[in-house]
Amino acid sequence: MTGRTYDQLARLARAHLGEAHAARWLGLLRPAVQLRHAQDGDDVVARLAGTPALPDDVPWPEWPGHGSLGFVAEVDLAALARAGLDAGLALPADGRLLAFYFDDPEGTGAVVTTGDPDSFQGSRLLHVSHTAPTTDPLVELTGVQVLTWPDYEHPVLERQGFDELPDAFVDGLDGLLEGELGDAWGRHLGGWARPVQGPVELEVAETRLGEATYDDAHEAEALGWRPLLQIDSDHAAGPSWGAADCLYWLARTDGAAPPRESDFAFTWQ
Repeated sequence: MTGRTYDQLARLARAHLGEAHAARWLGLLRPAVQLRHAQDGDDVVARLAGTPALPDDVPWPEWPGHGSLGFVAEVDLAALARAGLDAGLALPADGRLLAFYFDDPEGTGAVVTTGDPDSFQGSRLLHVSHTAPTTDPLVELTGVQVLTWPDYEHPVLERQGFDELPDAFVDGLDGLLEGELGDAWGRHLGGWARPVQGPVELEVAETRLGEATYDDAHEAEALGWRPLLQIDSDHAAGPSWGAADCLYWLARTDGAAPPRESDFAFTWQ
């Protein structure tokens, strides 16, 4: 099953952008795996909350001075590979991605922020192997193959010659998503991020280069990062992440080789 098909997007782009601009915009499309609530019989490729299994030599992640991180989600990479789902970037074919975030359970006011490097240990994304699935998850998720596009504020658009996308085109893209996403507005693997407020890649560039002046250096740094995992709060089912509405893990990669843990970054909106 593929949502928002290439043909749908091509018709919309050609109608509003013209043939040449439409071809450039369509060239930016990336596949992604949308994570939706699993129904009976669905392949489970991810889980929200619960208790993850960690290898004996991997301690539970902590933010020194603040406490243990909360467990957010598991992605079963082997199940993803068996289902033939394409996240648009190379991932290991086995093991699990385990995502953690400090959601300040005691109300201390400690927050992970892009402008504070000392706070970066308040999030973690681990790749573990030879472990059992997370027990007692609040939500089990299946995967759906979709196409994604860069947000209208993303710097890649300007570099492709788009000063501004027509309002009618943006409205048309939003219309394609209405009613399709349901409970999965902000949960997907790979592709382009669906930001709450501005490009998440620029926020990661700020963590690497300092204050976000959004100059050429920041834009170049932003273009070196690709969204890896996006998880929003699931208010219907229960999991929520403190003040954050949506959590984003990114990887410094061109998509051709699996990223290393040292190449992961995090932000939230």
